[in-house]
Amino acid sequence: MRRRSLLALPGLLATPALAQGGWRPASPVRYVVPFPPGSSFDTVGRAVAEGAASLLGQNVVVENRPGAGTLVAVQAVKAMPADGQTVLMVANSFTVNQTLHQPRPYDAEADFEPLALLVYTPHVLVCHPSVASDFAGFLAKARAPGRGLSFGTNGQGTSQHMGLEHLKILAGLNAEHVPYRGVAPMLVDLLAGRVDYSIGNLPDVLPGLRDGRLVALGIVNATRHAMLPEVPTCAELGFPQLLSDTWYGVVMPKGAAPAVREALSNAFLTSIRRPETQARLGAIGIDVLAQGPDALRDRIRSDTATYAEIVRTANLTAG
Repeated sequence: MRRRSLLALPGLLATPALAQGGWRPASPVRYVVPFPPGSSFDTVGRAVAEGAASLLGQNVVVENRPGAGTLVAVQAVKAMPADGQTVLMVANSFTVNQTLHQPRPYDAEADFEPLALLVYTPHVLVCHPSVASDFAGFLAKARAPGRGLSFGTNGQGTSQHMGLEHLKILAGLNAEHVPYRGVAPMLVDLLAGRVDYSIGNLPDVLPGLRDGRLVALGIVNATRHAMLPEVPTCAELGFPQLLSDTWYGVVMPKGAAPAVREALSNAFLTSIRRPETQARLGAIGIDVLAQGPDALRDRIRSDTATYAEIVRTANLTAG
């Protein structure tokens, strides 16, 4: 697929700490983002790359490479040398696709090295106002026999799709999946009432909630969110086991030297921890995690197992 966007972010000379020792890239680092420009995924990627450039002493080039539910980018980076010159930003779909697609296109643990678990944003269950005004009304309508409801997602195998399939299983809903090519076209149809409900990243659905074009039914989070304090958690609504959120991390091809992994991991974590970056992301509903390789590895393992069970139970395919 043709590259959709290429942005070189200016890097500065190496910081004194890096100049004294440790690995540094020999040329600009490719930071591959498997989603189009303008998404929350892309926003995080560019914020992190900008801060990492000065720490690594090289430009960090953000390359948007969407396609095939992130498979285009993942398989391209998998084939790259493990020299630290190419990294990949990943999300929940990174753990889904290795089960959803057959034959298995990659192994998240065997083919990639985790570098950093960057951010998290909760998912909000929302519906068009014509469907219901609260979760109880939604549940009654979504369980009714007959035609059933429709739920829109930003694509097959995304975290939104998996979350809604999980809810469908847990709550016994009568509903049909309508996949879209991204968040924007799905929201257009949801706001127009052409699909009944969805579950989305907090930053994506917040504008529609604030102006009344969408109804918030519940939030998938450990606690109520400061931006939506009146919206109950899905645990409060009786579904504590529901898995539906979005996290973003960074990986690289397997086989890199420890010094390479450490330098890249430290640069990305230091960048995402900058106060200005945390404030910028927090203002739109994205929480900074800034956790290291072990945390990302654990999340990949746990999500792989959970999503594999959802794929099996719902009999999902990549088609």
